[in-house]
Amino acid sequence: MKTPNTQLMKQAADALSGRWTLAICTFFVYSLIAASSSGLERIAPQNLYYAWMAVVYICLAGPLFLGVTTFSLAIARKEEAKFCMLFSGFKQNYWKSVGLYIVMILLTFLGLLFFIIPGFIVIAMIWQSFFILRDNPQIGVWQAIKQSRKMMIGFKAKYIGLVLMFAGLILLCFAPLLLAFAGIPLMLFVGIPIMIIGILLLMPYLQVTLAKFYEDVKAHNTDMA
Repeated sequence: MKTPNTQLMKQAADALSGRWTLAICTFFVYSLIAASSSGLERIAPQNLYYAWMAVVYICLAGPLFLGVTTFSLAIARKEEAKFCMLFSGFKQNYWKSVGLYIVMILLTFLGLLFFIIPGFIVIAMIWQSFFILRDNPQIGVWQAIKQSRKMMIGFKAKYIGLVLMFAGLILLCFAPLLLAFAGIPLMLFVGIPIMIIGILLLMPYLQVTLAKFYEDVKAHNTDMA
């Protein structure tokens, strides 16, 4: 029996209990590093800026996401989670993580070319790939993609529903700002802190919930459990 998404969210919150500070700090640093490629504008000629930015982003994004996946799984499994796990993708499976990230971007882009709904379906099919690579470091990029696609048979709608639930929570974080722009200036001073705090909480909460989702799907695929 599939675990309801609301139950997965509760399990993630329970797993984060007592470790919120570590999780928030880790994801905050992850966000800073992921956005740091914009600093190349100061050292690269303008005509080379976007090319350099794309190369650096891809070289950082894959291993960083593998590190975030490792960290999130450790929390979801109630194992010892360390800040240094964020950089574990640079020590193990670096090129596989880069390759997997590129393939996922390309597949997502191709899916979105056929409108939004097919794009979401493609994302749902392949999004377990980094979890699979984390648990099976010996497999290749395409094998991780294929295993993710196999795992998600019967779970794609459930995954999309879970992501939409978090999308609603993110919109709530921006609600005070929307009220400010609608003509209530006081909400601007309230909205900015609410937005910042909300995003800082939702980043680890979302990723640990997705790790719980992966564990649930994996349990239903006995050949991978």
